[in-house]
Amino acid sequence: MNCPVCHGELQTSDSFCPYCGTRLDWAGSGGYGSPPARHIGAAVGLIALVVLGGLFASGVLVPAATRFYDEARNLLRNLTCLSSALCTNSTFPTTTGRATYDQQVSLIFSQDFSSLSFNVTAVPQTDSSSFGPAYLLNGLSDSGYWYQVGLAYNWPLASGTSYVSGFHFIWEVFYPNGSTNNPVLSRVPDRVNQGDTVQLSLSFSTGNVVMGTLDYNTGASSSHSYTAGGGSIFKGSSSSRATRTPTSLMTEWYHASASEPSMKQVTYSEQNVPISSGWICIGEYAPSNPNSSVFGQCSSEMLLGTQMQQYSYHGLNAYANQNMFQTGPS
Repeated sequence: MNCPVCHGELQTSDSFCPYCGTRLDWAGSGGYGSPPARHIGAAVGLIALVVLGGLFASGVLVPAATRFYDEARNLLRNLTCLSSALCTNSTFPTTTGRATYDQQVSLIFSQDFSSLSFNVTAVPQTDSSSFGPAYLLNGLSDSGYWYQVGLAYNWPLASGTSYVSGFHFIWEVFYPNGSTNNPVLSRVPDRVNQGDTVQLSLSFSTGNVVMGTLDYNTGASSSHSYTAGGGSIFKGSSSSRATRTPTSLMTEWYHASASEPSMKQVTYSEQNVPISSGWICIGEYAPSNPNSSVFGQCSSEMLLGTQMQQYSYHGLNAYANQNMFQTGPS
């Protein structure tokens, strides 16, 4: 028996392909969005939510950038090759550690936005197992759809012991009921370098939401249009726990060991509308732990002006003002 994606040889007892990480009872499931020809592969860390309002059933997968205090258990999503020819005999770097602990540092917005646009600095950083973070912009629409767009570095694959090396644009969309389109980690073009300024944007256009990335230094870009489901704004939160899928910024990082405090400074800066107020949240989950949370805490609501405000927890630091959000240094 062979994997339907990478065609590697399988054992009948395999639940995941040992070569490309495809979940064998999931492979082939689809979603609609950007044409497959525009991407080589897809990889994203996901979280399995506990039942929510009767809409989420056991095992339903929900987004990578879910807040740390979400009462959830985390899973690493499989790699999906959208063109099987491109994935045949593919190899990815492997490590001795397993990407198990999901560390998240986020800024949750309290206000509504008609569009979102932030620049982020491309900072390559890895832990002792060579895994790197994702720098994410998230928007929750008034129709209940949740949109993610970002930049990932050395992002882990389903095995938890391998990763896609270098910088890659990443995007995903979640329906109001928690189901998702196929998450995509784009490798075409793959021209983001250390220190580049990368724009992350979400906007409404003719019944859709456009998720865009643009490297100002090299011109590398990626743009994906997905249904807005009747939505017209990205909703802010009324509290730090108002929704599991907030409009927010987030640096997310899977580690092989708990409580790794090493984090370089990464700067997000707004391009359209200043941030009036919000909450900084810092935490970590252990997906295999039934109690899930290793640590986690949010600040009180911050009224943001021109002065930077700091929030620190468990050896991790974050800073925010009305135009900027910084995660790290530790």
